[in-house]
Amino acid sequence: MDLSPSAWLEALLPSVLAVVAVTSALVCAAVAGALVLLRLVLRRRRRASREEAAGGLAGFTWTSTED
Repeated sequence: MDLSPSAWLEALLPSVLAVVAVTSALVCAAVAGALVLLRLVLRRRRRASREEAAGGLAGFTWTSTED
């Protein structure tokens, strides 16, 4: 049995690469999820401020009944 450092590195390299790949994939997914969540919160806040600026009647149109 070879106990040299290069043998250890050669034996552990696939496992280490697999752990690094899975960890980086999870980190990327977490960052993407946080960005999506932040975008949704900001969009909701922007929409709420627009409706508040419109007096709470966003999308309301008045039509005359005399026609």
